[in-house]
Amino acid sequence: MRTQHYQISLVGMLLTAFLAVDAGSDPAAADTTVADFYQGKTVNMIIGSASGGGFDAYARIIGRYMTKYLPGRPTIVPQNLVGGGGFAAGHRVAIAAPQDGSHIGAIHPTTIVDPVLGDPRKSTKALEFAYLGSASSGVEACFLRTDAPVKSFPDAFATEMILGAGNQASSSREYAALLKNVLGMKITIVGGYSGTAQIMLAMDRGEVQGMCGASYLGVVAARPDWFANNLVKVVSYQGMQPHPELKWMADAHPAVTFAKTDEQRQILDLYDSQEAFARPYVTGTKVPPERTDALRAAFMSALDDPELRKEATGLGLDVSPVSGAQVQALVAKFYGASPEILRKTRVALGYE
Repeated sequence: MRTQHYQISLVGMLLTAFLAVDAGSDPAAADTTVADFYQGKTVNMIIGSASGGGFDAYARIIGRYMTKYLPGRPTIVPQNLVGGGGFAAGHRVAIAAPQDGSHIGAIHPTTIVDPVLGDPRKSTKALEFAYLGSASSGVEACFLRTDAPVKSFPDAFATEMILGAGNQASSSREYAALLKNVLGMKITIVGGYSGTAQIMLAMDRGEVQGMCGASYLGVVAARPDWFANNLVKVVSYQGMQPHPELKWMADAHPAVTFAKTDEQRQILDLYDSQEAFARPYVTGTKVPPERTDALRAAFMSALDDPELRKEATGLGLDVSPVSGAQVQALVAKFYGASPEILRKTRVALGYE
């Protein structure tokens, strides 16, 4: 009887495997399954920032166009969930929400990298995500008033540069700290501003001379008069790839080119690598693979939609999509960095 039971079980297993392979080999069958799930459903787009900002604008337009390309045409409803520097939204999608493909998240890069680059005293734990992709790869830059004593980026090695910054975990504060503590530039950081808009006002008033770690496109869009009237210039940018729109960046150079040692280059390269996934979109890792694949495909198709691109251009939003597979690989590379380089980066940021 035991042998007979084994034979029956084995036949059942082989039949099950055959049916699974057969279903998996038929894309139409898989699409039907995904469409059946999403038809008439609501998909929640959890946005890890307040309404009215850049992250919110991207998420809302992407959600509207993703509906066109997701099998079953579900309604995608945006929900702003602010808290923990974006971690509240990340936690909702990765852990608290049903792992069925009904929740996707528009999160910040810091939600991904803070567990290894943030303040260890916060004991932030890494959240596991399935990455749909990134809406854009960002370019962040250093902006300086033209009447400041520092006339070019190298001048800051000998002459003080006064930079405005946001809170402790803001990119404006962190990048200024890296330039000061890694490259040895003479920088005074004036922190406590609530965001880039407030730092720009402080620059207008002459309270500070400039800021670093701010979105190139965002600042150019918000203050076109700065550049048209030669009031402010771009003196450097993060990473090695400038934005194709170069007219205000002709005299700027990548900050990493001023590194004097291989270790300095590794630290700056590590931090700058976040820009490759500047606006990441995620779902949970336990979502059925075929639904994750459908979400990824719909995400990329939405960002390739001519109407979305036209609308985004009108809103001043850069669309330079990065696929989910690429983001997954970039994040893995980030977490695979040398523990010593990660530690020294945290030290330079002021977290250790």
